[in-house]
Amino acid sequence: MSDSSAECTTQFLLGAVRAGDPKARERLIARIEPLLMRFARGRVPQFLRYEQDTSDLVQSTWLRVLDKLDHIALQRPGDFFAYVRATLINALREALRKHGRAPVARDGAEHAGIEASLPAEGVELDDWLSYEQALAKLSPETRNLVLMRFEFGMSFGEIGVELGESPDAVRMRLTRALAGMSKG
Repeated sequence: MSDSSAECTTQFLLGAVRAGDPKARERLIARIEPLLMRFARGRVPQFLRYEQDTSDLVQSTWLRVLDKLDHIALQRPGDFFAYVRATLINALREALRKHGRAPVARDGAEHAGIEASLPAEGVELDDWLSYEQALAKLSPETRNLVLMRFEFGMSFGEIGVELGESPDAVRMRLTRALAGMSKG
């Protein structure tokens, strides 16, 4: 990986932000915000859209993330994406609680507001629960890979830059991860 691509990684930018570089903070936001918008799009349920749109949800997420940036434990590439995803889902859960929407109950068990991570339309709850359960069984590295590709819509090349790997290596790892998720 060249020096210029190393300076484009999220980990590099996070290190620069933590070192006090204000331009790195702007670059981090510029890098991640379009990905976060892509992930957030369609997750605000119809009944909330009159009062909270996707931009509000993303803004709320950024405020929470940036406030805790110095304290977020990031051990491997992709951890920041998992953290941002969880923060956005928690912000959406909070909005649902304010409207009196309880977590979905299935077979007597509550799924801790899993509906907040569910895309607002077009995905069945049972399918999404299966996906979330398969995701939880993956190693953190593999889970981050799946999140970057499918939840944040990153290309193999973009993920390769983050991981310091070729796009083909990323594609192969992702293919193996999906095979493991479908078996398991």
